[in-house]
Formats: sequence, C-alpha cells, structure tokens
Amino acid sequence: MRGLLKLSELPYFEKWIILGFIIGIFIGLSAIAFDFLYRLFYTIFLIDILHLSLPKPLNPTFSYTVNPLLILVVTFGGLISGLLTMLSPEASGGGVDFAIKAYHNRGKIRKRVAFIELFSSSILLGTGGSAGDLGPMGLIGASIASLITEVLGLTPEDIRKAIAIGIGSGIGVIFKAPIGGALLSAEILYRRDFESEVILPSMISSATAYSIYGLYSGFQPIFGIYPYTFSPLRLPLYAILGILIGLTTILFVRIYHEISNMFRKMKVPQYVKTTLGSFLSSILLLFLPELIGTGYGWDYILEAGKINEINTYGIPLLLFLLLIAVAKMISSSFTIGSGGSGGIEAPSFEIGALIGAIVGIIFHNLFPSIVPFIAPFVIIGMLALFGAGAKAPISVMIIVTEMTYSLQLLPGEMVAVAIAYVISGKHTLYPSQFPTRKESPVHRSEYEIPVMLKVKIRQCKLQDVKINPDEKVEKVIELMKEYGLTSMPVVDKNSTFIGIVFYQSIEGKEGRIGDYVIRGVPTVSLNSNLEDAWEVIARTRSSYVIVTEGEKFIGIVSLEEMLKCYEKRIKRKKE
Repeated sequence: MRGLLKLSELPYFEKWIILGFIIGIFIGLSAIAFDFLYRLFYTIFLIDILHLSLPKPLNPTFSYTVNPLLILVVTFGGLISGLLTMLSPEASGGGVDFAIKAYHNRGKIRKRVAFIELFSSSILLGTGGSAGDLGPMGLIGASIASLITEVLGLTPEDIRKAIAIGIGSGIGVIFKAPIGGALLSAEILYRRDFESEVILPSMISSATAYSIYGLYSGFQPIFGIYPYTFSPLRLPLYAILGILIGLTTILFVRIYHEISNMFRKMKVPQYVKTTLGSFLSSILLLFLPELIGTGYGWDYILEAGKINEINTYGIPLLLFLLLIAVAKMISSSFTIGSGGSGGIEAPSFEIGALIGAIVGIIFHNLFPSIVPFIAPFVIIGMLALFGAGAKAPISVMIIVTEMTYSLQLLPGEMVAVAIAYVISGKHTLYPSQFPTRKESPVHRSEYEIPVMLKVKIRQCKLQDVKINPDEKVEKVIELMKEYGLTSMPVVDKNSTFIGIVFYQSIEGKEGRIGDYVIRGVPTVSLNSNLEDAWEVIARTRSSYVIVTEGEKFIGIVSLEEMLKCYEKRIKRKKE
C-alpha cells in the first residue's frame, strides 16, 4: 500500500498505466453490481409483479397486455429514485452531464455519488423507467475514478483526468466497446475538441473493465454479429439518413431541455419531481410498451426486420414508428428531465433506430435490390443520433464496429454521423460540454492573452515631463534631481520629440542642452501595450517610456505607473 501512496512520484506514463488498471478493475466490478441490481429489480417488478415479457437483444420474443398496475410500478420507481438522489443531488438526471461538469469545474466528485447512483438508477430502470444504463455507468465510473485518485493523494489535475477516464470506461463497458469507450473519454467533454492526454490511460482502464465485465456477461456483441456486406450504392441513402438524424437530434435535444427546464423551475422537493415525471411517462408506457426501459430489445427487433410483430393498433406502420420515436423523446424527457436517475443515451439509440427503420423501409420499397434489408439503416441511425447528440462522431465510428464485429457498416456510419453532427450544430444532450478546450476553465489560462498584452498605454497616467533644446545644462540638472530622473526627453517648441539627454552626459558640462541630445531613442504610442513599453525600458535602461504619436511628444509613463496599471488589471480579473 505504501508503494501505491507514492504513485504521484512516478513518471507520467507509468503512473497512468497503473492507475488505468486500478480504475478499470473497480469499474468492471461496478458494472457487474449494476447489472445484477438492475436484473434483480427488473425480475421483481416487471416479471413477477406485472408478468411482462419484453424483448431483449438476441431474444426478440415478447408478449404484452395493457396492465394499469404498470403506472403504479413506474411511478414507484421514480419516487424511490428521487428519494435516493436527495442524499446525493449529483445522481439526479442523466449522470454523464454532471460528470462532464465536474471535470470542467469542481475537479472531483463526492464519495457517495457512485453508491447512490448505483441504486437509484437500477431501481428506476428495473421498474420500467424510460431511460438508459449508459449514463448511470458513466457517472459511476467517473465517481469511482475520482475517489481512487483522491484516496491516493493525487493532484486536482490528475483527479480531473481520472473523471474523464471513468466516463468513457463506464459507458464503454456497457457498450462492450473498449476502444470506443477510450476515445469517448477524450471526445465527450467538448462539442468540437479532444482531451487527447486521457486516451492512453483510458485504453488501459476500458480494456480492463471490459475484460472483467465480459467474464460475467460474456464477450458477444450486444446486438450480435452483423452478417451483411457493404454496398457503395447505399452511401447516398446513408447521407439522406444523416440529414434526417441531424434534424431529429435537434428536435430531441430541444424537447429534453425544455422539459428539464420545466421541472427545474418547480419549487417542490426532488422526489416530488421524479414521481411526477415517472407518472407522466408511465401513461405513455401503458399503451406503448416500446417505451419501457432501455429499449434495446426493440432496437434488436427493428434490426432483425421483425417489424410485423409490433402491434401498430391499426396505424400505418411508418406513421406508427414515427409516433413511437416522438413518444420516446417525451417519455424519456419526463423520466430523466424530472431528475430520475437514468441515462439519455439509450433513448437516443431507440429514437435513432426508429428513424433509421423508417428510412430503411422507404428505400427498401423504392430500391429493393439496393436495400434488400433495413438492418444497416437501423444500426447506423441508432449510433448516428447518439454521435450527433453527444458530439462524439469519432468515437461512434469505432463503437459501431465493436458493437457489430464488422467493418461493413463503417463507411455508412462515417457519412451519416458526420452529416448529422454538422446539421445538429450546437444542440447537445450535455449542456456542460464546452465548445473547445479554449473555453474550458481547466485550460482557459493556456489560451489567454497575457495581461501585459491586454493593458494599453492609454490606460496609464501620462506625465508631461520634457525640456526644450535651448535650456541651459545647469537648469536641466536641477530638474532631473527634482523629478528623480537620470534622463529627460527633449522636445522643441512644436512638441516634436527630438531625443533624450542623460545625466551622465551633462554632468559637469555647460551650454545648451540641445548639444547633448541622443537621437533615435525608441518610443511607444498610446495603442502600445505594457509588453511593448517594458521592452523599450529594458533596452534604454530607463525608469520610464516616452509616448509619441508620429513625431509629436505626448508624455512619459513611469515604470511605477505601469506596475499600478498591471496590478489593477490583475485585481479586476480575479474579481
């Protein structure tokens, strides 16, 4: 243990490789605990009490009958989740956004957050709440990583890096996509930038967490191995899908944030908000079982092309799928936006899968030889919407290959997610993201213009200290002693700057001062900054700088006055 406590003294790469393994081990174990609790609550409430049989990835069989008791179960889950998050408000909502906020601001996460998130999210999902598991594991991973680095006595900067590593490793372990998770650690913090220094330790952490969790759940991809081949003829169709996914992302983000803001303004306890949100969501869930839980099983049904097994209540299929997509936006926003402890990522998967299915069906009917099946549109739509909403297009391109064990979807995903990312613009599922590293409080000082470059000479107090070239040497020596100067600027009657005269040049001399002027002395203008002035002072070895406009003398600024301006600007910056 003593060796671990010396971890901060190790070289950078050695330190983070060791930390990557430690963080990965605990995240892998936490993922097992999360999955166990989720399945436990799911079995108790949805299977034993409600007798529901919902589809799962690789097991699309299901049966559902309307049971009003579902409203009570889902609402109960929201109530318990809300009560738990009152012990740790950080665990309310989507999870990942708070972790991103902690990275950019606080630099650490309280010790209790992982424990509260583990139970509050598993109970919410286990009772059928319309949310996902990726967000909770992202926050659990970030919280665990923060705790480990804090216990080991590492620096605030190290704790921040660990938080980013924890986010990506936590999400990647549920995806079963360790490479994508490692990249996500660096990409999810910003809308248009990367935190590249966390990629290496996140690779170690993600691989370790994936290996431990895989021993428990298996290493097979979530949605099975993609069996089809790529066709270049479908690329233009994927581009159209990307456009529609980008527009859908904007709609989803707006609905999610509007509903979140509505609940945020309510002056009631947190558990009342989550109870109300879950109740409103449960009304939709009662008639549309596709909205219950994470929705992964329904995503698989769409991918497998078993759409005919879905009860559309007599509504045309395409219209019904669109209805489900909009209903999922609303139900998940009620659940998570009210403060329910669940992720927004799985809902974005299902919404993207539904839009992909709609587009795939249309193109299948129009071009059956080019689009013989809709599976690629479903998978690409699923991940493109998450990539656009999370502002993580690079990570998603890797995740799609890991989730399908195939490179056949990569070209289409690249086209679709790139277009969706551009169209969605600044609309993000994570408001705590900063556009780039430059805007983040963590890195802002690295990009700031030094204070001396910001302060202009015109902001300093100028002194009108000068002498005429016809002045007698004796009088100038008296003036230098009066002002405490070792030199003085020489200016003619038209205020034209001529040069300066030094005390050592006129000491013991007689006559006109103009005979002893040193010409070609560097000056500054009113628009010059303190850095320019300092360089002139250093070159002339003077205690002031001469200010001119063209050849016209304006005044002098003393070194003391420059320091006052600098300190004033520093004080204002701190305030």
